[in-house]
Amino acid sequence: MLLDQKEKLIMLYLFEKCADRSSHLISAEEIIQFVSNKKHALSLSELDDIMQSLQKDNYIDFVASDSKKGVIYCTSLKSKGHLFKKDLQKEKKQARMLIYRTIGLAVLSFIIGIILKAIFS
Repeated sequence: MLLDQKEKLIMLYLFEKCADRSSHLISAEEIIQFVSNKKHALSLSELDDIMQSLQKDNYIDFVASDSKKGVIYCTSLKSKGHLFKKDLQKEKKQARMLIYRTIGLAVLSFIIGIILKAIFS
């Protein structure tokens, strides 16, 4: 999963709204408001690009329509979208394991350095 920060935030929002339903109507303003609450700026054209990108990556399926209140998305999660939360947790677990492994190897190389220094001194 190679989503950037804004794509992850949008997917989190869509997952929360659509996880228990087959499809859900979501306004573009709701999504932009959610992302801006998380300290990221998002324009309507950027949101449209991200939604199309998520659709191409098989996370969601959506239809956009214009109304008096702005752009409305009829969104449904695909199978990859339903697994988004699990994939995100798996990604975090792999990052933690990488950090632990790096720290372990640093400690091991430090100990080996001390042992070699004691042997050759």
